[in-house]
Amino acid sequence: MTNKTYKPIPIITKNLVPIIPRNGQEWWRLRSELQKELSVPKNVRSFLMDVDDITNEFVNHLESDIVINMLPELARLNLELTCLLTFDVRLNSFSIEEKHPNSKTSRLIRATETTNSCILPTDQGLQLWRKFETPTYKRLRRAQNFMENVAIDLISEKISYYREDRQQQFSAGYMKRSSLIDEYLKNPNLDLSDIVGVGNDLMLAGVDTTSYTSSFVLYYLGRYPEVQKKVFEEAKKFMKEKYAPIEGDALRTDIPYTRAVLKEVFRLNPISVGIGRILNKDTVFSSYEVPKGTCVVTQNMVACRLEKNFSDPLEFKPERWVNRKNAINPYLVLPFGHGMRACIARRMAEQNILVFILRIVRNYEVKWIGRNDMNVRTVLINKPDQPVNVILKSRND
Repeated sequence: MTNKTYKPIPIITKNLVPIIPRNGQEWWRLRSELQKELSVPKNVRSFLMDVDDITNEFVNHLESDIVINMLPELARLNLELTCLLTFDVRLNSFSIEEKHPNSKTSRLIRATETTNSCILPTDQGLQLWRKFETPTYKRLRRAQNFMENVAIDLISEKISYYREDRQQQFSAGYMKRSSLIDEYLKNPNLDLSDIVGVGNDLMLAGVDTTSYTSSFVLYYLGRYPEVQKKVFEEAKKFMKEKYAPIEGDALRTDIPYTRAVLKEVFRLNPISVGIGRILNKDTVFSSYEVPKGTCVVTQNMVACRLEKNFSDPLEFKPERWVNRKNAINPYLVLPFGHGMRACIARRMAEQNILVFILRIVRNYEVKWIGRNDMNVRTVLINKPDQPVNVILKSRND
């Protein structure tokens, strides 16, 4: 995008409700329109070149032979990817200027973390925030207001360019294809409040979730060098040179072991403990009658660690997904949920993480420096309970 100035366009967001908390017909109206760009494999693969370029840049900026806490770095990678794919904008998250605590990207990263940390305390308990503004609610409100204002600003800029010269806007963009917001602005079934809401949702959902999963990937790769070696050998087969581009066909068919590694991370350290649903009719579970309207949460994380479901359930064994001797219940590992309300950006998130795994292992040997028992701390989602400390050793081959 060029450095031209633009006239902000007022966007009315009164009663704006993003897609995540919606239900019923209004939820389906929005979901059915938004998922066209995010759920079709061909559409998701069209983002691959842009994802690979940014991830390559990220890997190149990392320092080797020193201890790095990778979680803050991963948050910057996933913020940069999310804003590029969503808005076709580069925030330069890896720059020295943007690593300042008061920069836009630093504030966005804090806002996503604050939101994910404050939702559960406000949703449960006495809910005193309904009577007066509690400290937790105030932090949540301020974080969401900041994220919403950023989304409004970026979308206003996009609309201003459209009005001046639609074709020029595309030719001046960073991406090799149109962004998600470009496509949504063309959709007559979506209004500006819908689009601001989804822009806000994608920033919220695209940073912490992917960063936490990628952190656990690094933890297991560092702790299990034999696993890391197999990923490296798989990557090197189609990436003869470190910076060779990752092609869509290779990502789809040539990395079964890397996919198994990610699946095993999802089994042991899913981003959430399970799936929540509100029952729309009276139901019986194991002889217990549960009335309509009850919120039920499955315990997939617990189930995935039981011996009756997996042999050596606490061991990290990607091979269990490559050489399946026994059938595994398909409803055990559901990191993105299931059914109509499954994560709308599942394919995009998996693609981003797989590209990151291939890039980091192709360029560096990852050595784990933290404690050997990294576990989760559950806020709204599961995050690492300690710094993600690693040393990256540059590869020469």
